[in-house]
Amino acid sequence: MIDGIYTISQYVESKTDLLARIKAYDNLISAMELKLLDSIGNSDLEEYQMEDGQIKIRTRFRTVQNVQDGIKALEQAKQRLVNSYNGRSTVLRGGKFC
Repeated sequence: MIDGIYTISQYVESKTDLLARIKAYDNLISAMELKLLDSIGNSDLEEYQMEDGQIKIRTRFRTVQNVQDGIKALEQAKQRLVNSYNGRSTVLRGGKFC
């Protein structure tokens, strides 16, 4: 943390329970999607900031694709937490299914 500004990982880590972490991912995804919409047609995509009332987060991106990749990664991480909360897991099976 620098001057009260957290990284994304520090923000998520600061949440103590599973539901709070899921909500943190929702907040991050929403903020990134809004920044992505603002950046369409605008090459000035350097950083975005989010404040949830308690914590400020600042991160930098180079391209729109970086933001899209970041959103995808956050959605995947969030889904793992949701699955953990709901007691779901993934089962990999080989062969063909009928």
